[in-house]
Amino acid sequence: MQSHSHEPEPSGQRVTLDQAVCRAWHAYDNSAELRTRVNPSIPILFFGDLSTYMVSPLRAVTVGLNPSLREFPSDSPFSRFPLVDEDMRPGRVVYLDSLSSYFRSTPYSAWFNAWEPLLNGAGASYYESRSSTALHTDICSPVATDPTWSRLGDVDRRVLEADGVSLWHLLLRCLKPQVVVLSIAKRYLKYIGFEPLDKEWSTLHTLERTKNGAQRSRPYQVRKRWYDVGGERSLFVLGRAAQTPFGVISAAQKHEIGVLMREAYRNGR
Repeated sequence: MQSHSHEPEPSGQRVTLDQAVCRAWHAYDNSAELRTRVNPSIPILFFGDLSTYMVSPLRAVTVGLNPSLREFPSDSPFSRFPLVDEDMRPGRVVYLDSLSSYFRSTPYSAWFNAWEPLLNGAGASYYESRSSTALHTDICSPVATDPTWSRLGDVDRRVLEADGVSLWHLLLRCLKPQVVVLSIAKRYLKYIGFEPLDKEWSTLHTLERTKNGAQRSRPYQVRKRWYDVGGERSLFVLGRAAQTPFGVISAAQKHEIGVLMREAYRNGR
């Protein structure tokens, strides 16, 4: 498995999306012997409209671990990516167009809609409802698995991470996000190899009450840290993981975090 230490920009080489696409398919091919890989499927480099993201006033990227098996329903595996099918390996343009059309097709809304209130608070959305378009990425692998990541064996995880973690870093250097929002377990923070611009994570917001207004026995902490991502000063925001992103707080609380996140980015703090 490759080291997750900070990876400098390739010397004398411009980071391009073509490289990321090639490496996504390389990761997919390297997982061919894993019984846990969803078949048929394709590697999902990102979810969302790339062209509108790149011209958005706020380039926001969300982060999970790896794609869900639900991205490829057994009765119609490519219904969420209608430009591809199991008998073809799409060219770069078709592949990227298919990924970009995800939220205009039949997205896995039960999971992605959990992010929406937070994104909306920051003026962003996966859909065409805000001035900024967000993308979703996965830090461990672009390959969908069955079972989910938390239930994979150590060997399978190592195979997938060996390609996936470095690919995620390459992708973000291409995307140059201004805000990166993570809802993952803290143990995965060690995989972030970008150069930190702060000594440590600090508090963006603390929620003392539950969705229902009751006092929390353990306050919900939202943390932030600045990183250099491809020459872009990027604000990383972390919320505790649950069954869904930021799943233990209400939609109104997520929206509040989104507002604070946008303000923190604009104020550079």
